[in-house]
Amino acid sequence: MNRKKDMSLVNCIATAMLACFITVPGHELLHLLTHMVYGSKLLYYSAGAVDAVVADWSNLSVFDRIMVAGGSASILNAVFGILLMVILLKAKNLKPMMRLFLTQLMGGQAVQGIGYFLIGGLFGAGDWGEVYSRLTEYPEVVRDLRIVLSVMGACGIVALFFILNHMSWFFIENPEDRKERIYVAFRLHLIVLIVGFTIGMICSGLSPAMKDGYLNWGICILFNFMWIPFFWGFMFTGVMKVLPPKNRQFLYPLPQKANWILLGVSMALVLTEILVFGPGIRLG
Repeated sequence: MNRKKDMSLVNCIATAMLACFITVPGHELLHLLTHMVYGSKLLYYSAGAVDAVVADWSNLSVFDRIMVAGGSASILNAVFGILLMVILLKAKNLKPMMRLFLTQLMGGQAVQGIGYFLIGGLFGAGDWGEVYSRLTEYPEVVRDLRIVLSVMGACGIVALFFILNHMSWFFIENPEDRKERIYVAFRLHLIVLIVGFTIGMICSGLSPAMKDGYLNWGICILFNFMWIPFFWGFMFTGVMKVLPPKNRQFLYPLPQKANWILLGVSMALVLTEILVFGPGIRLG
């Protein structure tokens, strides 16, 4: 592999920032849009939470309560992640930069979906904790939901380890070359973990939910820990060489010519996320 004037790290940081921007504030945007569909009174929107007043919970069915109280966003994130995975597996004619970005975005969407399933199922926290609080008169539904979410979350998180590992081999020419595997896995996966966790913790600290006492640092770490599949994507590919392809899967190396415009746009969006969406926007 020709590493002369290799600026792939710049590109991977840029795409990771863009993927995290779309994923995290986008998750809260899905909550906001759900409230708008159901006619809730919106109070504020931030990168860490959305607050709204629902006129009458008693008039909502169990399904509607699940959607409005917080279930819609993680369900849609999981669906988006699956769709992006199918695109990445089927579309072999994607440009290198687009495959790089979509791989990171796919992982981010999946993490926001199945990560919340696991946290909600096992710990009763986050979006699904709010769902349970709106279903107190349906204890059997809450019980079944927690079981289903725990199983889906645990299985989904482990499956994502292997999926991210599989996506690495499109960029690795020689699976036997440990240096090349680490080179790709660090840029493709570990960068997303570092960027996502860092931005997530900053935005959580600035969130109105933190100031109002709804969040604490322990909960914030738990929520941002859901980025951990990217660590195992790195480990499976770079260190452990899990399930290398039997047939040649390599398409092209990571893009090595720096896209400075993309980096500038991504940095501007992340600053907007931290400085504007972090503290939140009052809507009512």
